Amino acid sequence: MSKINKEIIFLLFFFILIMIAGLFIEPPVDKETPDSESQVGGLFIQFKDGVSESEVKSILQNYNMTRNYRMEYNTNHTDERYYIMVDKDNWSDIRDELVEMKEEKKDWTISSPHVIRKGDYYVLSVSEQATRNRKFLAILTKYNAEVKRFVWCNIRFLYSDGPLTYWIPREDAIRIKNELEQNENIYTVQFDYLFPPDDNTT
Repeated sequence: MSKINKEIIFLLFFFILIMIAGLFIEPPVDKETPDSESQVGGLFIQFKDGVSESEVKSILQNYNMTRNYRMEYNTNHTDERYYIMVDKDNWSDIRDELVEMKEEKKDWTISSPHVIRKGDYYVLSVSEQATRNRKFLAILTKYNAEVKRFVWCNIRFLYSDGPLTYWIPREDAIRIKNELEQNENIYTVQFDYLFPPDDNTT
């Protein structure tokens, strides 16, 4: 066998070893960049009726948001615009009447099935159509409740001090959410993902 043939065989054998090794070696993972599904670019914060923009800013200053952010005040782009707040002692009775009315009107009274417990009260989102219905308003009068309007605020995390949108890890967003929802003026906090996860988890 000639010297050239031996060199070719050696090179082929060397490349085959490299290819086999490549199958078993995992590429390095960038620890600083979490999965796209964990990148939270902002928060939608649901405040109680009547909270002013200056009050919102003052409230948010008391929490570690981990990054600079831009806040837009009273931006409601959801179906959850109105709500009622009911004392826990009246909750069962008013709930039963609303469920009965909901069945009569084919599910238009309640805009979201999600009920929020806030201290001694329950907060229930109601549709705009319900706020104009005499029977619905009569039920509220009976239990000394009234229709209120959510104040939604949008938080966008920023890259340094510039205008570019950035993100925080989902773990940080969960901590912020849990802390904010302890505030008496805040009902819920929802995540605005840069890339929404498949399971729509917030």
